[in-house]
Amino acid sequence: MFRIMYMSTATRVIPDSELEELLETSRKNNKEKNLTGLLIVKGRTFLQCLEGEKKDVEEIFNKILKDDRHTSIIDLIEEDISSRMFPTWDMGYKNLKIVDDIKSEKIRKISSIDDFDIKKEDIAEVIQEFIAYD
Repeated sequence: MFRIMYMSTATRVIPDSELEELLETSRKNNKEKNLTGLLIVKGRTFLQCLEGEKKDVEEIFNKILKDDRHTSIIDLIEEDISSRMFPTWDMGYKNLKIVDDIKSEKIRKISSIDDFDIKKEDIAEVIQEFIAYD
């Protein structure tokens, strides 16, 4: 098993309806390849985690690298894993438009900072907060 986490900036603001279509397609494709993960969006900033067989995760990530809707892609984590963080999520999703709706104080603080100003080593902890509290 393998995990990639990355951040990117959308080249334009993506409307909610387009994000929903993207999620629907991603969930269908992920289910077929037995991939799991999470997508967090704040404005034009995306934080995504993908998990599954290494070849499948890398294939999807390479498509993302070539997708002209993304720029400034930062590969945060690439690691072999023994278990998934998201075993039942074809693609979990949270849009941080409304910070007041977020239950976790840590996530609220982080999401109120522009462009997810967060240390690389804190990413996994933030993801765990999403799983546990939101």
